[in-house]
Amino acid sequence: MNSVHSSPNPSPFTQYQRQFRQALGDEIKSLRKLGGQTTTITDGRHLGKRSGKHLYSFTTDTEIRFPDDTPVDLVHQRQRYPGILLSIEGFDLLIAIEKNIGEQVPSVKMTTEPWFLLEELQKRLDTATASQTANRKMALNLLSDSATSRPTNDTQFDDFRPRIETQSQQSLNYNRYQAEAITHVLQHPVSFIWGPPGTGKTSTLGLTVASLVHAGESVLVLAHSNTAVDTAMKSLAKYLCKSSYYNEGFILRFGIATPGTYDDYPLINVRGIAKRQNAPLIEKIEGLERERKRLTQQSRAFGLTTQQKSALQERIAKIREELQPLKQQLRQKESELVRKAVVVGCTLSKAAIAQEIYERQFDAVIIDEASMTYIPHCVYAATLAKRRIAIFGDFRQLGPISQAETDNAQTWLQRDIFEEAGITNRVNRNQQDDRMVLLQTQYRMHPSISAIPNRLFYNNQLQDGEGVQARTQPIVDAQPNPGSSLIFYDLSRASAFCFSDQESHSRFNLISALIAADIAYKSKQAETESVGIITPYKAQSRLIHRILRETHLETVKSSTVHRFQGSEQHLIVFDAVDSTPQRKAGKLLQGGMQSTASRLANVAVSRAQGKFIGLFNDAYVRQQLDSFNVFRKFSDRLRSSSQVLPLTFTDAANFTVWQFTLPGITVYPNPSAARQAIEADLTIAQHAVAIDWSTQLKSAQHFSLASLRPGTNIVARGSDIASSITSLPNTRLWRSDSFSNMGIVGIDQQILWVYTNPSAQSPVFKVALPNTVNLLYTFLQLLPADSGASVAQKLLSNQAPFGSCELCTQPLWPQPAQNKYSRPRISCVTHLQQGRNMNRQDATQYAQFMGRTCEACGAALQGLQNGATGQIFLACSRSSCNWRTSLNQII
Repeated sequence: MNSVHSSPNPSPFTQYQRQFRQALGDEIKSLRKLGGQTTTITDGRHLGKRSGKHLYSFTTDTEIRFPDDTPVDLVHQRQRYPGILLSIEGFDLLIAIEKNIGEQVPSVKMTTEPWFLLEELQKRLDTATASQTANRKMALNLLSDSATSRPTNDTQFDDFRPRIETQSQQSLNYNRYQAEAITHVLQHPVSFIWGPPGTGKTSTLGLTVASLVHAGESVLVLAHSNTAVDTAMKSLAKYLCKSSYYNEGFILRFGIATPGTYDDYPLINVRGIAKRQNAPLIEKIEGLERERKRLTQQSRAFGLTTQQKSALQERIAKIREELQPLKQQLRQKESELVRKAVVVGCTLSKAAIAQEIYERQFDAVIIDEASMTYIPHCVYAATLAKRRIAIFGDFRQLGPISQAETDNAQTWLQRDIFEEAGITNRVNRNQQDDRMVLLQTQYRMHPSISAIPNRLFYNNQLQDGEGVQARTQPIVDAQPNPGSSLIFYDLSRASAFCFSDQESHSRFNLISALIAADIAYKSKQAETESVGIITPYKAQSRLIHRILRETHLETVKSSTVHRFQGSEQHLIVFDAVDSTPQRKAGKLLQGGMQSTASRLANVAVSRAQGKFIGLFNDAYVRQQLDSFNVFRKFSDRLRSSSQVLPLTFTDAANFTVWQFTLPGITVYPNPSAARQAIEADLTIAQHAVAIDWSTQLKSAQHFSLASLRPGTNIVARGSDIASSITSLPNTRLWRSDSFSNMGIVGIDQQILWVYTNPSAQSPVFKVALPNTVNLLYTFLQLLPADSGASVAQKLLSNQAPFGSCELCTQPLWPQPAQNKYSRPRISCVTHLQQGRNMNRQDATQYAQFMGRTCEACGAALQGLQNGATGQIFLACSRSSCNWRTSLNQII
């Protein structure tokens, strides 16, 4: 679909550029409104140096999404260290900074301003409108929806294949579709190479670049992530590593690569080339860096005198001075190499901020994983191409992500280049498009797995490669469920309830998370080589990640589907999450073939090589999604092709009784069976018991609180439980409504008891994983705020910042608004009529009491009132900061 509005004066390219600027501006505005994100990252490990920068790996508890090469600041021991976010893999981050901050770094604060890269892209597009070198015609050809494409020459892949085989000393393995794709790129100015999962897209790209190089062309290889760039560059290095281009430093990875990627190809990075061309310079730099590291470690030793520390710091400073001109020489060498290189590989973000790239032209530009790339980024890349541009990707998989909701942003930042060029529309109509070549032979998935995406998403156009079944059959025959490649676990009767985290509004399902982690645990015990867990929701991903870390399953990859694109695992567990009591299926699971749900399902199933296990509440999916919904079709197709196992935790005919082996998890068939164990845990409670109960607490059936130690505090929510606890000392009912339909008991934020249906003889779960329990306290809102125990202690020590109820003396407490037209109230949770509407002063006092600060800059919050609607909200007290939030978001 072309969306250019007619105008008598501007050129066609300028018309596009103005719309791109507006769309990018809308996205920048949205990101600025959210504020620069501050995230605590932990478990830092120094990985050494690359390209003059110190590389650190970190882990985060929250899945974050930023483009690779985003500038960041690390705050460590009150010092700020500028750096670059190189890559994000699930919850693992790779960051490069100028200075060494230690071999082990327990935790740091990371702040980001992701709009910087978009501002730079705006500048490049602005410049391209008048630049004499920018190939605006190529950009317009890329955006054209014309299905015709005429070759400009008769060059064939076979013209270069013998030379590549001879030079690389290997026999090339390729199929006719790959040869057709390479030839198309060689002959046409614009090519779209559609590469479904496992069809050899990366090796096709590598052979394409090798062919272009042998044809005498310079090539720029781009992708949205450093991981994708490294994968592409490693593929092409395989075919060019014995050529003079490689040995003389004309094939260059620009930017900081993932450690270990190019161990077999050291001359592909700047330091490797510089070491060959100027060994004394590199040896001197590395020697000084080793000495500085040794002295830095000495300076941190315990027991040094002030004089000794001062002497060491002086020597470190002197080494730093010596290094500066040497590193400047190395940077100049890198710039020189980039300007002369025949092949350069970097991220799209790097290409927009590096002068060495945007001031140069390349004969050919190749974009990999293009379905995830903003259209303006693709257009900018096209302006750098003199002869041709090739788009590699799969428009049936994940598309670009943007925050803005404006029409311009939806048109240019939430659709991919395949759709804008009309490719997607023609494929959907089974029409020919001369610009596109489809890679049709897949080599990744066992045939029974590949049949699912082939039927649903690729119109049966894919075929299984020779030997793929034999190669993946050992995975099928292994545990779990030996002999089955597709397993459908139906959780309709497993009490696997789904809720929303009140802070992020993302969904989570504790029971399905535990089952997914338990499958991974059993699989790793059976020595499955690689296991991944995919889920649609960030909150569920965060919960599963916490469970895996606490049960020492760090090698199991877990995240939302966005972090899995481009990877593969022997076994994939897909946790759909959605279930009762949610009234509707989540937006991520709704829609047709062009929806996020379609792409999500496709990526999830196509990551599996030999075994795919789905966790679904089948009854809920059937009830909520009609037969035209693509996720319903995916679920139905999977169920009809799989070994179907309905799960339960108690004995029942025709059901599989799930037995947990995951450490820290115990299941009791009913409340009576759990009573003795929970009362034993209550007896040893040291600080506080948090209760969320949706029904009357029946001590004869559930448990007695009489066994609590004197002085143990009880913080509870749920009006039905009030009569059971008000006679006990040290007790506060802080909220009248219960969070869920379950019964929850938390003990010292170390143990969590979950009564899946407290009014019936249903299973009871004990979770004894303290870090996981801590996260669930937040998700389930067991305490009044994020600060947890500190707020509970204030309440229990009779601090009543908003006054006390005249009828029962309990503290008055903020209650959320009942609807969008009403205000939050200050009231008693037992006597709701006792209280008042919240005002600005109440809001400010609430933020102070709860220890809440601005999420953008850390400043104090203040209550404000909207003059038009009368609504009260919290905003940053600093006039230069625009961060704000509604009271309902945090109460």
